[in-house]
Amino acid sequence: MKFLSIKNLILVMFLAAPLIYLNMVYDVLPEKVALHFGADMQPDRYGPKSELWTTILMLMGIALAAYLLVTNLSKIDPKNQNLQSQGIIEKLGLTIVGFMSFITLYIIYSSYNPTSGKLLFVMLGGLFAVLGNFMNSIKPNYFVGFRLPWTLENEDNWRKTHQLGGKVWVAGGLLIALLTFLLPAALILKLLFVIISIMVLVPAIYSYRHYRQSKIISK
Repeated sequence: MKFLSIKNLILVMFLAAPLIYLNMVYDVLPEKVALHFGADMQPDRYGPKSELWTTILMLMGIALAAYLLVTNLSKIDPKNQNLQSQGIIEKLGLTIVGFMSFITLYIIYSSYNPTSGKLLFVMLGGLFAVLGNFMNSIKPNYFVGFRLPWTLENEDNWRKTHQLGGKVWVAGGLLIALLTFLLPAALILKLLFVIISIMVLVPAIYSYRHYRQSKIISK
């Protein structure tokens, strides 16, 4: 019960933080603020500051829905193995809400303080690194992780794929965060797609090769 109370407290703090922050700075905001940002992380649409309330409420609603979905996957998972890693799943849910909360806080700040957008890349890199740390503890399921045909049919394949995937995601996340301090935002955006592709493809290719090797050995 103690863990549940702490978990719920953290959840409420994450969800409430953007609303509290917006309320604190609302009176000093200009009447027209940045409401949307392009791929270059620069504002490309302005509107009345009152629209920020709708945007923030919508984002926090999405965050809460994502949390409820992730933490209740065991009830709809056909493999019914999520319960074995429910603690990790709940931490994963809180991580998603925390990330959304920080993004929302950044949107509010950027609405009246022009920024380069680099902090977003740091947060994204940190998210990947945290998710990588969770991977090794997630049991086979149909919703979270590298859900490939050969990982779902073989627990050893799942375990080894996620051991490697966890290391790759931690390294990839830290690399993204590091490059943010060294390169311009436009270049980081291009490299981001390359790094994410590697983070996805390396474990997937390893998983398939492990599957093929297991088939050869079994013959």
